[in-house]
Amino acid sequence: MTVQRKYCPKCKSKITRKKIENRNRDYCPTCKTIFYDNPLPVVSAVVPNKKREILLVLRDRDPYAGQWCLPSGFVELNESVEKAVKRELKEETGINGKVLRLLDTNSRYNDVYGDLIWVTFEVKWQSGNLSPGDDARNAKFFPIFDLPKLPFHANRRAVKRYIKSHQDLWRMEDSFKNIDSKRGKSKLNLPTDSLYKIISKDSRIITENWVSEVCSHKSTTKYGKYSHDILYERAHNVISQFSDWMTTPMGQKKHIWDYYTKVGQQRCEQGFKLSEVLSALSLTRKHIFAHVLANSNVWKKSIAMYQVLDFMWQVNYFFDKANYYVTYGFENSAASSVK
Repeated sequence: MTVQRKYCPKCKSKITRKKIENRNRDYCPTCKTIFYDNPLPVVSAVVPNKKREILLVLRDRDPYAGQWCLPSGFVELNESVEKAVKRELKEETGINGKVLRLLDTNSRYNDVYGDLIWVTFEVKWQSGNLSPGDDARNAKFFPIFDLPKLPFHANRRAVKRYIKSHQDLWRMEDSFKNIDSKRGKSKLNLPTDSLYKIISKDSRIITENWVSEVCSHKSTTKYGKYSHDILYERAHNVISQFSDWMTTPMGQKKHIWDYYTKVGQQRCEQGFKLSEVLSALSLTRKHIFAHVLANSNVWKKSIAMYQVLDFMWQVNYFFDKANYYVTYGFENSAASSVK
C-alpha cells in the first residue's frame, strides 16, 4: 500500500493533503510540489507447451506463499514490459523466452502492494532448463483445463483469454485426430497427414498472414477498419469450418453452408461490398495454399504430386461452395432491405 508522506523530499517541508484535479493528493505548500501516486506495473507470462499445458510457479513468498501462479513480477526502472517478463521468467523458472503477443492487461487492487496494472504475455520457451529460482519453490507444467486455483485475479483472467484464443485451433486439431482414429472406416477422400497437419499446426500463422494482407489489400479496404482481434476470429472461423467440412460425412454438411449463408447476410448488413467479401475468402484460400505448399516436402517426391492435386481440389471445392453460399446470403439480405 502507499506509504503516507510526512516531509517533502525536495525542500524538507511538512507535507499536507490538498484536493487537486478532483483527488486528495500529497502537496508541499512551500515548493508547490504535487505528489502523484501511480499503480505499480506487473508482468506475467503464459508459457504453453505442445501438450496443452502451461507453466506455473509455486510462490515462495507472501502474498500467497505456497500457491501456484503464472511467472510474474514487477517491472523495474528503465525496463520495457517485454524485457521485464523475460527477466522474471528467467529468474523464476530458469528458461529463456520469446514474447509472442500481448495476451491481457488488467488493473487490480492488492492488499499488500495497492493498485497494480497487470500486463500478461504469451511467451514461447526458447532455451534453458526448467529450474525454480528467485521467489519460486517449484516450477512445472499443468494441463490447461486442470490447473490449481490461481490466487491472482489477473492470472485467472489471462488464462481464460488464452483458452478462448486457442479453442478453435484445439477443436481443429481434435478433428484431425478424429480423422486418424477413423481412417479406413471413413469414405471421405482426405489429403495426406503431412498436408492437413500443417494447417492444424500452423493455423495461427496462416491466420495472422491473412489478417496482415486483408488490412492492406486494395480489394478489401473495409476490413482495414476492423480490429485485429475481430479479423483474427473471422479468419480462424473460416479455417475451422474447413476442418469441420473435411471431417463431416457427406450429407451432413448443411450446417457449414448455413454458416456461410449467414456470413453473407451479416456482411451485407455491415455495409461490405460483395466483391470485398469474396476477395477476403480468396485471400484465405491463397494463404492456406501458400503456407502448406511452402512448408511441406511434397516437391521432393513425384508421387506426392497426386496428393497435392487432391489437396488443392478439396480446398478449391470448399471455397467455391463457400463463395456460393456467401453470395446467396448476401443477395437475400440485399433483396430484403430493398422491400
